Amino acid sequence: MKRQITTPDENLLTGEFGLERETLRVTHDGHMAHTPHPFPNDPHIVKDFCENQTEINTGVHTSAEAVIDELAIHTQRLNTVLKDRGERLWLYSNPPRIKNADDIPVALYEGDQSSKHSYRLYLAEKYGKYKMTLSGIHVNYSLSEKLLRRGFDASSVSDFIAYKNKVYLLLAESLTAYGWIINLLLSASPICDGSYFSPEEIGKPVLTRYASLRCGEKGYWNSFTPQLSYESVLAYAESIQRYIDSGALAGVGELYYPIRLKPRGANRLNTLVQNGVNHIEIRNVDINPLAPQGIDRRDLQFIELLILYLVSEPDTQPQEIAVQNYKNAALLDISRAEITLPDGVVLCAREAGLRHLKKMKAFYSRGQYASAYDVSGILDYQVEKLAVKGARYAERIAERNDEFLSLF
Repeated sequence: MKRQITTPDENLLTGEFGLERETLRVTHDGHMAHTPHPFPNDPHIVKDFCENQTEINTGVHTSAEAVIDELAIHTQRLNTVLKDRGERLWLYSNPPRIKNADDIPVALYEGDQSSKHSYRLYLAEKYGKYKMTLSGIHVNYSLSEKLLRRGFDASSVSDFIAYKNKVYLLLAESLTAYGWIINLLLSASPICDGSYFSPEEIGKPVLTRYASLRCGEKGYWNSFTPQLSYESVLAYAESIQRYIDSGALAGVGELYYPIRLKPRGANRLNTLVQNGVNHIEIRNVDINPLAPQGIDRRDLQFIELLILYLVSEPDTQPQEIAVQNYKNAALLDISRAEITLPDGVVLCAREAGLRHLKKMKAFYSRGQYASAYDVSGILDYQVEKLAVKGARYAERIAERNDEFLSLF
């Protein structure tokens, strides 16, 4: 089952989005806030690793505009409360000034949820509190039922759920091979307060060598490169369970991999096996300080275009090489960073990205879409980031460093 869709058509751009945005709460002078979590019983605004790190969760929507609109509603609710407290949301994936480890109080959960607190203490011990403050956006995406049904009807597979699982498995493997382009195009965090690296450097902003610290070599990764199986949902779950059984991972949530397959509801391996894949989670999206909600609509639409291109034109890559590509694409100087393509060709990240975007443009030129979805314009927007020196978000922020450094 190599190809799922041969040409794009009107059924293609009808998938579903959900967003999770992690954000630190800070005082107006750029220090960590230490007030209680403002929405203790709201499923859309929850606390994440630490008490001063919030996560805004949207519902499911059929367009990038709609899901960003909901994100804006929850953000405004949060901002209203924070304004009265003399606080605000931090604009970056990289943290602000950190006085010491006590500035990062592990999120407290009690009673039936006390295991969440214990798990966070484990993460703090294993990875360090500082690294756990790195924040980002997770994009959850479900392929449209119409698209899957059309592919299923044309296939020789007798069971729809089995067909759907296989499509998602191929997509996850292919996104693992090509998701580095998301780092290349969306990274937006080249600046970090010096306190992240040394307590003595607090208040001294540092322009790092990374366009995205959290996605780079020193970012949010396990200490090993997981080897995941995409042969079946059961094999995928078992390949993760082996790391849990060996003690390398405390649970499936500790799999710090840029692409994950998820079931509906709680993220449990047995649920994934029993009920099948519901959506794919893309975890390597930076908060964009240049966009009002931390993510530009065109970038979210590009992620959908990338997903649907890779459903139709799947490819694979050894996982060690794939992970290294992600790290290399998170560097600020992408003219020197190298990307190893699935065919073994090694190019600088800028050229590799332009080559991939050219293939996407050729693929989408074969289809017809509703006029409201400007596919060509979205792809041209991404091409410009690589074709024009200084056009990437991270490059723009680095170039205007005096202005952006003042945020620290």
